[in-house]
Amino acid sequence: MKKAENRQVDESLLQGKDMYFVFQGYAPTKEQLAAGEYTMNRFAKLYGMNYKGMTTE
Repeated sequence: MKKAENRQVDESLLQGKDMYFVFQGYAPTKEQLAAGEYTMNRFAKLYGMNYKGMTTE
């Protein structure tokens, strides 16, 4: 079995990048959409990205 390497990701690679999120699934509820919007917005801020929005289509 191959041992997993401990690799670090350079967070600066994501800073300033635009992020769009595609929410896949069958007819997500309003609550699921709100949770997805919140989560992706927080993720983008955490890594210095520009969150541009979410689509379900």
